Amino acid sequence: ILRSTSYRVRSFESGESFLEALEDEAPEVVFLDVLLPGINGIETLKQLKTIAPQTDVVMISGHANLATAVEATRAGAYDFLEKPLQKEKILLTLQRLLERRSLEIRYSTLQASLEEQYRIIGESPQIREVLRKIEKVAPTDSKVLITGESGVGKELVAYAIHQHSLRATAPFIKMNCAAIPEDLIESELFGNEKGAFTGAGEKREGKFMQAHSGTLFL
Repeated sequence: ILRSTSYRVRSFESGESFLEALEDEAPEVVFLDVLLPGINGIETLKQLKTIAPQTDVVMISGHANLATAVEATRAGAYDFLEKPLQKEKILLTLQRLLERRSLEIRYSTLQASLEEQYRIIGESPQIREVLRKIEKVAPTDSKVLITGESGVGKELVAYAIHQHSLRATAPFIKMNCAAIPEDLIESELFGNEKGAFTGAGEKREGKFMQAHSGTLFL
């Protein structure tokens, strides 16, 4: 089925011959039959995950049962397909799997960049969701609301969004609104002309002008 597509495909007659080939090259995806001559598919899966844990495995069986599916999942299988195999089902499973791998690579690349440059460190589902949102909003010109308690890293997230946007070469301007008296907020944001109010001894640019074409973090 897959040989008629653009994917590069290799096939093996047994689990042993496949595991020997892993010494030369670890594939991205493996479709593995449960019933194999020699060591069975489940045992092949377990050894594969020891040798090449990054390889994704889709198990195949003509006599599937819940116990086998559970054992395969616990051993690290990505999915479980029943025979007779349908081309559409195989291609859809492969497409979903490769899309997931691509997304994980993008997350890993983004995370490495964030850890190195912006000190955003973590592997939890919550951090992954933050990374996903950073990647999603960075290319846009949307206003972004970042919430969280003091000290959780809102400024780090804002700067990461800025650095991954088309505005990265423009200024990133910060303004602590809580530290500015209410009667001075307007002049801080919009600037003022000389003599506009008591103490305005000179013309001054506001934060909006300073952040022109860049990012203003309030």
